[in-house]
Amino acid sequence: MLFGLTRQEAAIYRALCGECSPLTGYEIAKITGISRSNAYAAVAALTEKGAAYVMDGTPVRYSAVTPREFCSNYIAKLSEVSEEIQRELPLAASQTDGYITINGRRRIMETVRSMLHSVEKRVYISADGDFIGEICGELQSLIDKNVKVVIITPILQNCPEGAIMYSADCGRGQLRIIADGVSALTGEISEDDSPCSCLFSTKENLVSLLKESMKNQIELIKLRRK
Repeated sequence: MLFGLTRQEAAIYRALCGECSPLTGYEIAKITGISRSNAYAAVAALTEKGAAYVMDGTPVRYSAVTPREFCSNYIAKLSEVSEEIQRELPLAASQTDGYITINGRRRIMETVRSMLHSVEKRVYISADGDFIGEICGELQSLIDKNVKVVIITPILQNCPEGAIMYSADCGRGQLRIIADGVSALTGEISEDDSPCSCLFSTKENLVSLLKESMKNQIELIKLRRK
C-alpha cells in the first residue's frame, strides 16, 4: 500500500503473486473474497499502476509483475517526480535557516539519513551503540568515499571499519550529529515509537556550540587514555 496500491489492489496483487498461472477476474474475486465488480475495477487499476499484466485470450486473465520490477519502476517514477518538484518549487532560504524541532523516531531517522546523504567532507556523531549499528551501512559508505567519520559511542564493536572512534558513555538515546560543520542535530531518539524529539539547525551558533562540546569530550577522552 505504501507503493500506491489500495487495500483491495494490494490483496489482489498478493493473490496474483501466489499463483503459478494467470487468473480471471472471477477467480480473483473468489480467491480474495472481493466482490466481482470491485475485483474487476481493482485489477484494472493494478494494470494501470504497473503491477499486473493483461494476458490475451478469452476470458481475459491477469498475472503479476514481479515485486522487484514493480517496486523498481515505482521508485524510478518517484525519483523523477522528486526532481521535478525540487526544480519547480525551490524553498526560500529563510524557511530552513532557523531552528527546527523534529518529533518522532521516524522523522528523526529520516533527518539523520538526509544529513548523511549530503555529507561531503566530514561528520561527527555521538550516540549509543544500537544507533550506530543502525546507521553503520550509511557510515561505511561515507568512509568508502573518503569522508571523515568520527564516532563517540560506548560500544566500539558496532562501528564501521575506517571510522575514527572514541569510547565514552553518551547516554541512552542521546544523539548529536555535526555534518560538514554546517548543520547540526541534537536531542533524543527512542528505540520504539515512544515520544522523542531533536533540534536541527544550520545556524552557526548551534553548530559551533555542539562542535565545541564534542571537541571537549574528545579531548577529555584522550586525557583519560594517557
